This record gives sequence, C-alpha cells and structure tokens, in this order.
Amino acid sequence: MKIVKRIFIILLIAIFILPVISYIGIVITNNYIADKIEKDLVSYQLPSNTKLVDSVSAAAKLTGNGNGMQYMGAILDDSYLSKEELKEYYSSKFDYIEVNEQKTVNLDFIQNVSFNADIESGDTTYYSIICWDDDRKEMLGD
Repeated sequence: MKIVKRIFIILLIAIFILPVISYIGIVITNNYIADKIEKDLVSYQLPSNTKLVDSVSAAAKLTGNGNGMQYMGAILDDSYLSKEELKEYYSSKFDYIEVNEQKTVNLDFIQNVSFNADIESGDTTYYSIICWDDDRKEMLGD
C-alpha cells in the first residue's frame, strides 16, 4: 500500500509541477532571446547626430494571427538623420529592421509594448528602430 501511495504522489507531482516548471523555462528562454536582440541593437554603434534614448524587447505573438513566437528588440533614438538614412544604417547589420517616427512612447502596432522614456515635443525627432526575428535558434546553440 505504501508503494501505491508513493507512486500516486509522484504522479501528482509530475502532473501539476512539471508543466509549471516547463512553462517557466520556456518563458525565460523566450525572454532571453528577445533581450539578446535588444542588447545587440543597443551595443551597435550609433550613427552620427543620433542619441540613444531608451530600449525595449518582447517575446510573444506580437502581430498578425497564428500561434508562432515572435522576438522583437527596439531602441528609441533622437536623431537628425532621416528615416531612410537610419534604415540603411541599421540594415547593414540587422536583417529585419523597421524604422518609424515616434510621436508617443507606444509602439502602436504592437500591443502592450512601449518605451519608458519621455518624448518631448519640439525640434527633436524620435525614431523607433525595431529588429524582428522569428527564429533566433543560433543563440541557443542550435
């Protein structure tokens, strides 16, 4: 009877605890990948006449439909360069770059993702430089 109780307890632990541990491991891994993209952007040398204001990353289904995982890192730059000049500069290093002029801290097309910096109106032009990557397996050694 003691063996049956032990097996029952082990099964209960396996049924309830292992999925929680697995979920936590997946979340940590996905956030690590997104954070790495953000760090890659932040560590890349800024173009002239540009100042880094803030950065953010996210790992989730960020746009569109389906059940795939998307990884995104973004920086907020204060720049006198044009949108096209910034896109050309960052595209030389990163494959999937999107550059948008930012009037607010929210990334409008991505829910629940925003910068923490204050965006001031005036002579300053802010741009979000967003690096997308749907498949960063090489970071994990795959």
